[in-house]
Amino acid sequence: MAKKLSFSDYDAAIDEAKKCISSDGVLVYPTDTLYGLGCDALSKKAVEKIYSIKKRDSGKPLSIIVSDYAMLRKYCNVDAKQERIMHSLLPGPYTFILGLKKPMPATPTMQVGVRVPEHVFMRHISKELGIPIVTTSANISGKKDIVSISDMEKSISNSVDLIIDDGKCHYAQGSTVIDLISMKVVRKGAVRAGDKFEWEQ
Repeated sequence: MAKKLSFSDYDAAIDEAKKCISSDGVLVYPTDTLYGLGCDALSKKAVEKIYSIKKRDSGKPLSIIVSDYAMLRKYCNVDAKQERIMHSLLPGPYTFILGLKKPMPATPTMQVGVRVPEHVFMRHISKELGIPIVTTSANISGKKDIVSISDMEKSISNSVDLIIDDGKCHYAQGSTVIDLISMKVVRKGAVRAGDKFEWEQ
């Protein structure tokens, strides 16, 4: 059974999450959009656990959370136009598809979805550990999205190592996915009031 902590006990939640990820564990954590399943995105062993827990096709890529632009540029190819768009929208409820500089266990392709969420928790973890963290919805693939821990299937909670509970997620829907390689919105999801996806083609 997974250890469960409240986000309100912030220091303990941070410490346990860092231990979990550093030991190839898998945790459930809050974001601004949905609850996520996470692990070290650079660990093949940990990433394989997430595919198994979600019953997800290993040919489908997972997205990552990075702490900031410095980490994003370390792993992804970013041109001036792409960076300008991201700077106007991040942190926020968006996933940006970018090209990778080198292969990563979290995706079988040389592209990856990247998040810098509004919710601070996993940005803090990523920053302190100095690594990207897998972010994928904490559900069985194809099943209902998880906006509160109480919605989560027992097969998930029984399979992970740690659960961080922060009540209902702010947007309570998946992120909007923007492909910055082909410059188009590929999935409309959560949108922050006032944000615009307008750019020159």
